[in-house]
Amino acid sequence: MKPVKSFIPASRWLLRISLLAYLLLQHGNTLLALQYQTQPFYIALAFILFGILLFAGGFTSKPSLTVVSALLLSVLFIYYLYLGFVPKVTLPQVLNLLLLAVCLNFMASGNK
Repeated sequence: MKPVKSFIPASRWLLRISLLAYLLLQHGNTLLALQYQTQPFYIALAFILFGILLFAGGFTSKPSLTVVSALLLSVLFIYYLYLGFVPKVTLPQVLNLLLLAVCLNFMASGNK
């Protein structure tokens, strides 16, 4: 059976939307608490900002905004994987690894 290549644009937009929705749901409460003196506030701000930029990069013709946002989100997800590392497989680790893979996909392919 041949792959259905006409679903690629729809799947990319669903990835963008679901990544942004996850970041807003996961880090939105930290951001809304407005505790400027804490490190989690700035990490949550970076996650949401780069998620919005990755989403907005889909509307541009050049892939640079998408690639840079995906690169910075990848760094943040690697940081989260490093912070939450335990020597067993946990759901947050697998979820962060999956989202890292999504970011690496956008970093590698841009807006194709």
